[in-house]
Amino acid sequence: MTATRGSLNVGVVGMGNMGIPILRNLAFKARGAFYLQIHSRSLNKARRVCDDLGVDGATCAMRLHHRYHTLTKWAEVILVVLADRGAAARVLLEDAEALLPNARAGQIIVDHTTVDVGLSRACAAAAAGRGATFLDAPMDGSPRAVFNGQLGLMVGGPAEAFQRLQPIFRMYADNINHMGEAGAGSAAKLLAQALVASHNAAAAEAMTIANRLGIEDHARLMQVLDASWGSSTMLRRNAPTMQDLVRNPDKLPPTSGATVGHLLEDLSLLDSSLSAAAGGGEEEEEEKFPVMDSALRMLGAASEAGMGDRDLSAVIHFIQAAVEIEREERRTSTLAKHLTNGAGGKAKANMEAFQPRGLTSAAFLMDNENSNTNDAKGASQNTAESPTTATTTKDGKDNEEGSIEFTYEDFY
Repeated sequence: MTATRGSLNVGVVGMGNMGIPILRNLAFKARGAFYLQIHSRSLNKARRVCDDLGVDGATCAMRLHHRYHTLTKWAEVILVVLADRGAAARVLLEDAEALLPNARAGQIIVDHTTVDVGLSRACAAAAAGRGATFLDAPMDGSPRAVFNGQLGLMVGGPAEAFQRLQPIFRMYADNINHMGEAGAGSAAKLLAQALVASHNAAAAEAMTIANRLGIEDHARLMQVLDASWGSSTMLRRNAPTMQDLVRNPDKLPPTSGATVGHLLEDLSLLDSSLSAAAGGGEEEEEEKFPVMDSALRMLGAASEAGMGDRDLSAVIHFIQAAVEIEREERRTSTLAKHLTNGAGGKAKANMEAFQPRGLTSAAFLMDNENSNTNDAKGASQNTAESPTTATTTKDGKDNEEGSIEFTYEDFY
C-alpha cells in the first residue's frame, strides 16, 4: 500500500466502536486518494486493525502514530472519534500535545464525539487562534450504520470547510447536514437525544398501561400502534423487550450498544448546554423543560440502580416503580384527609371510599354541630402530626365510649 504525491493526508483519532468502521470505509473507498494517519492509545490495537484491513484487501496507505504532535505534523484533515466528552476535551484542548493548541494553519479538525455546545465553541475558537478550522459533527447511528455507510452527521462550523469535506463524509455517512455555525451540530445531536429519551420513556409508559389494562395480544397491539400517529423508532425498537420485562419484573434488561448510561450522559450535556445558554450564574432562574426533566430523572434512577450498562428498555422497571409509588402516595394522602376531617369534626367521613380495602365493618360517627372548636382544632393538629393512630368521638374529645380507633395498617 503506497501513497501518491497527490494523496490527501487524513488523520483518524480513536479506534473504538465507531472509529474502526469509519477507518475501514476510508481505507477501502479512498484507494490512492488518501494517506491515512492513524492515532490510537494502543499501537498494538492499531497494528491489528491495519493488518486486518490489509488482509481484507484495502489498498490505501496507512501510517501509525502514538503521539499527537506527529499526527498534527502529517495530517491535513483530522477526524476525532472518541467515546465521550472527557476524552474529547483532553485530546482536543487539554493535553500537553492536544490537537487544537498545536494545530497548523489550514488544517481542518472534525470532532465526531457527542459533546456539549460550549466545548464545541471553545474548540472552534482555539482552532481559529491557530489559523485552523474546527467542525463539530456528532454522529447519529450505530456501528452497523457506519459500516454500511449510512451514518447521520449534523455539522456545525464554516460552510466552506463543510463543503470541502463532503467527499470524505460521504464515504461513511449518507445523511449529512450543515446546521450552522460552531456548536450547531452538537446542539442538534443533543436535541435528537432528548427526543430519544422522551420517546423511550413514553414507550415504557405505554407498555405499562397496556399491561394494566389487560391487553394480552402484544403483537396485534404493536401493529395498531405502529400504524398510528403515536408510533416512534423507540416504540418499534424497544416495545417487544419492554413487554417481556413487564411480564417478568425480576428479569434483568439486556445489554446493548444503546445504554442507559450513554443516554443519561447525553441529556446531562444538554442540561449543561442550556445552563450555559441561560448565563450559568447562581442568580439565573433555572429553566425547566418538564418532559426532558422527567426523562433525565428516570434515566438517573435507572443508572443509580446499577442499570447504566443496560439497554434503554430498562426504564420500564422504573416506570412501574413510579406508578406503585404514586399509588401509595395517593392512598396515604386520602387517608390523611379523612383522618383530619374526622378528628376536626368538620366533615362526614366517607366509609364507602375505603370499602375496596376491606373496611366494611367500621363506622365513622357524624360530627356534632355543637362540638368545641378549640378541642376540634387541637385534635386535627395532633392527627396531622401523628397519623399512626386517631380517635374520633361525637363531641370531638377523647372518649372510649362511642369511639373507634384505627391505624394505617388497617388500610392495606
